[in-house]
Amino acid sequence: MKEKSAGFIVFTRENSEVKYLFLKVGGRLDFPKGNIEEAEDELTAALRELKEESGIDKIRVIPGFRKVLNYYYRRDDGTLVSKTLVLFLGEALGKNVSVSWEHEGFEWLSLGEAIMRIKYPLYREVLKEAEQYRVRKMEGGLGRWFGNS
Repeated sequence: MKEKSAGFIVFTRENSEVKYLFLKVGGRLDFPKGNIEEAEDELTAALRELKEESGIDKIRVIPGFRKVLNYYYRRDDGTLVSKTLVLFLGEALGKNVSVSWEHEGFEWLSLGEAIMRIKYPLYREVLKEAEQYRVRKMEGGLGRWFGNS
């Protein structure tokens, strides 16, 4: 069986610190994500799932970040599923989160906290990539001067 999902790696700034959003499900941390519905593109599905699962509907999508993860998991009934997950990167314009019935709660975590607590190595790696991309795109240009010297 095959599934294709889309979701977000969401961050916000708390004073000068960047925090990432994780939803809690089954005792593990997860990104807001879900299956792509018929006639939906990846970004539309990711935005819908973000709103449904976290209540976040104001997000600045960071252009150019799109990561595809492929992995297998077993459903409760034992069915092996080949999963493709497309993740986008976005900055939430607020910290208010209201989780759906699918989740036990949520946490905003620093990169270091998240790396220590994420169960899946693929998720740790994609989070590190997202952080490197975020820094390069959003902070790399600060403080640079242009013009004649």
